[in-house]
Amino acid sequence: MDIVQQLPFLNDLSPLVQDIILNLILLIVSIILILILRQVLTIILIRPLRTLAKRTDTIIDDQLITQILPPIRIAIVGFSLIITVNLFNFGPEVQEIAETLARTLIVGAGFYGLVKVFNIVSLRPEIFRRVTGISIPERLLPFLNTLAKYTIIAFGAIFILQELNFDVAALVASLGVVGIGISLASQDTVSNIFGFAAIVTDNPFEVGDFIKTPDVSGVVEHVGMRSTRVRQLDQALVTVPNNLLTNAVVLNWSRLEKRRMNFTIGLTYDATSQQIRAFVHHVRELLKNADDVDPDTVVVHFVEFGSSSLDILVICQVLLADWGAFTARKEDLYLDIMEIVEQLGLGFAYPSQSVYIENMPGVSNPEEPLTMAQRRMLRVPRDNEDVKSNQSEGTGDVEDQT
Repeated sequence: MDIVQQLPFLNDLSPLVQDIILNLILLIVSIILILILRQVLTIILIRPLRTLAKRTDTIIDDQLITQILPPIRIAIVGFSLIITVNLFNFGPEVQEIAETLARTLIVGAGFYGLVKVFNIVSLRPEIFRRVTGISIPERLLPFLNTLAKYTIIAFGAIFILQELNFDVAALVASLGVVGIGISLASQDTVSNIFGFAAIVTDNPFEVGDFIKTPDVSGVVEHVGMRSTRVRQLDQALVTVPNNLLTNAVVLNWSRLEKRRMNFTIGLTYDATSQQIRAFVHHVRELLKNADDVDPDTVVVHFVEFGSSSLDILVICQVLLADWGAFTARKEDLYLDIMEIVEQLGLGFAYPSQSVYIENMPGVSNPEEPLTMAQRRMLRVPRDNEDVKSNQSEGTGDVEDQT
């Protein structure tokens, strides 16, 4: 009651009112002391750090000091609260509550500081590879950074609950049971998240690639945690769950280094063997001397006597991955081949069929034109087609070109 003796006006008040006023005075003094200690400790801790940071060329240390300043102030409040309750006699109950709150503030400030620091020095490919020796794709970093940040927050919450005298083990066990129920209810979402991780790590495609799957084909516009968006050729936007993409066969046309040409040229049967040899030689030299054709893949051979043509097989690899450039180059090569055909006096064959007719009913003179009914019997499509007759033994030869 020393304070009561120093304040005479309290002598006339009842003991209850005296206790209330004394507690208010102690509270005000404690708050003032906490603010003073907070300011003093902040100056003592922060100013030397800022002085050291100004001497360096990098700005990371300045950013770190700016980020850790709020957590340091919260921790200083906790330390000041412990000092205050030990200076004044607030009673065992108040002191216990104050110390619990102070420890909670200190622990929370520590984890809060870790989160703030992690925002500055988050995972980077070169740092992660230097520390662990493992290379990670850069596209996976946002996912890993978010996972690491929430892991820090989860551990911070566990430690804070432990300081508040909660049964953490029972709480974690109950959360585990709840987590099993949630995982069963959201297994598709979880599988999509793992599908996203598989897409990022395996890297079967990237944004901007043209892909083809059994369900969709188009340009990849976005790869998200749950789904991937693909723009089809008809400009329809298709959203595909990631787990379906990871289980599907994906053809990535954008990863081509070269494109294959494989076609057959049909020449007419009036070509001589020397002309065929010259044609094969010229086409082979044309492709091997082209700058954007892989000479090791060039195949030009006379391969078959077709039903209506002499077939020349042409195979080569064009060193152009872009579809537009490839089609333009293919056009140039086709035109060059046509020029070779013209220079050698050859001709392109097209499907034709010869029909031999013996003893045509109603035709006494092979030179006589056929009637309309006879034409329909022969299924001759045009009126101006020629009918050639063979003079020997009354046999005629009718050519129907299709």
